Amino acid sequence: KKVLYTIRKFKLLEKSDVIAVACSGGKDSNVLLYCLAQFCKQRKQKLFALAIDEGISGYRDKLLSKLRKFCKKLGVTLKVYSFKKEFGFTLQQITRKIAAAGLTNCYVCSILKRWLLNKKARELKCTKIVTGHSLDDEAETIIENMFKGNAEMLARLGPVTGVASQKGFVQRVKPLYLCSGEEIVLYARLKNIPASAVICPLRGSTIRVEIRNFLNKMQCKHHEIKNAIVKCYLELAPILKKAYAAKGAGICRICKEPAAEKVCKRCQILELLKKQKTKRAS
Repeated sequence: KKVLYTIRKFKLLEKSDVIAVACSGGKDSNVLLYCLAQFCKQRKQKLFALAIDEGISGYRDKLLSKLRKFCKKLGVTLKVYSFKKEFGFTLQQITRKIAAAGLTNCYVCSILKRWLLNKKARELKCTKIVTGHSLDDEAETIIENMFKGNAEMLARLGPVTGVASQKGFVQRVKPLYLCSGEEIVLYARLKNIPASAVICPLRGSTIRVEIRNFLNKMQCKHHEIKNAIVKCYLELAPILKKAYAAKGAGICRICKEPAAEKVCKRCQILELLKKQKTKRAS
């Protein structure tokens, strides 16, 4: 009910939309896929499940195996795209280069995934990418960007993200936006939805992890704190979005994909990794 309420409240999905669900095989995206499979069946809407294989052996391969079975059970078409095929390397193969470039595995992985999801969703003629970001995720991201002083990134948050009119961009929406992590876990158990809690072996200790731990401790004492953070953000969001409305609507001069700068983050990262390869060779 809360998912349907969120879809209606924020006008996330139209009947004409072709939907791509970004699936990791974790509890959030599996619960979302389960809900949307029923939702789209009732409305006779086209639905795809999109998954990215970063090439983390013993982790992603196991999650994908379970995801394939789950999608078959739901009758949803699953499309899997790999870093190896699309970029020529797996995440495991470039961890040293990532560290040498002063970046983190999580940052590089998220940028490459986001770029690939948008490209593949567009090729499938999808009009919306649906992600499993929950209330907990949003609260963490809001606080993280505040700690980093990144007002422009704050402006890009919310239940609907991106510029719908931007050429080549597939708009992203978050139907689990008002659902807490606890609610999602409980729903998964009640509906017998596979929900892996395995942590990525390449995840390092980042400020995001510290913020998550901090908010979870605060939530134990003050049960509405995450909800209050998101509610406050939604009130401020129109001001932030207006202030940064003119930014982030370009095309990358290298890959010709949507970008906030002349060269997109994906191409910037690939260039940095090439430089690390050159340094090692010399």
